[in-house]
Amino acid sequence: MPNTTLSEWEHPDSGAMSGKQLPVVAQLRALADQPEAAVQLAVSILEGEHGKDVLLAALKVLTEHPTDAARPALRRLYERYSRDKGRHDQGGYFRRAVLDALRPVARPADAGWLAQACMTYEFWPPDFAEDAVLIRAAALVALVEVDEEAARHHAARLLVDPFTARMTGEPAVSAARVLGALGETLPLYLIACQTMPHDRVTGSAAVATVFPEVTAECLRQLTALPRSLVEPLLEGYAATASSVIRMGLFDLLLNHAEGPLGRAYLARFLEETTDADIYRYLVMSIVLAGREEPLHDLRQAAYRERRRAKQEILLEAATILAHRVEFAELAAHLRLAIRRQL
Repeated sequence: MPNTTLSEWEHPDSGAMSGKQLPVVAQLRALADQPEAAVQLAVSILEGEHGKDVLLAALKVLTEHPTDAARPALRRLYERYSRDKGRHDQGGYFRRAVLDALRPVARPADAGWLAQACMTYEFWPPDFAEDAVLIRAAALVALVEVDEEAARHHAARLLVDPFTARMTGEPAVSAARVLGALGETLPLYLIACQTMPHDRVTGSAAVATVFPEVTAECLRQLTALPRSLVEPLLEGYAATASSVIRMGLFDLLLNHAEGPLGRAYLARFLEETTDADIYRYLVMSIVLAGREEPLHDLRQAAYRERRRAKQEILLEAATILAHRVEFAELAAHLRLAIRRQL
């Protein structure tokens, strides 16, 4: 495709629009089925002077269709919006988008500034709360692509970041995922043990410095932990009052390398819980894991279930697996049982 300036772009296949320039974002949308042309336009947008909305549209294209040609412009954009301690990008949403677009094309030469981004902390009035968790999380995920050793150390630090966001658990959640992907189970196991409830009456932890989202992700990433060490974790977390932590525990048990583990616990939970949301999570996790023993237990529980809300969730799961005869039969049974309650 010949080099094209923004002012020369017009809507393709539009006689009515002939001679009329479309807005830049509309130009990108018009090229949805022409990725090479869309990428070229997106790169030229990054190199020009545009507002955040236009730049974000270009970044979306480059995230979906990475290109080395965008790397210099991405670096410049990041530096531009980092000036004055990030005053022009409070919250880091724009720089996070830049880092997401850069990650697939990052090179070892980018390791230094990505590591620096992992250490970005910004505080803004009126409450001066820390506001750069998205940057630290995205930078860590990009750093692991170009320097695993540096990523290990930054992930271990961010796992206990004192400025972890209460609502999302970031950047500690991303740090747990990075450590899990790199096979670094020791810090994850440390967090899982540190935050384990020790008071069986109140379910409180001895040390409550880590948010539930972080503990859950640490549990989720421990699928290579020796089976003998998983059993105490199950005992400690079985009665947790946190649905978020319980989800992480489910994923650990269902996906463990020596598993599935905790089969009796999972089957009992299917029977006893009255929380539809956590019930649906467990049912769909069993379906996704695809392991025969939990699937067998799920079928048995489904045939015994009499509560309509649970039956509807089970029907959804059975329909997904209806290519298997036993689940097609279960789906038919559940449809009939639900109709009888209408």
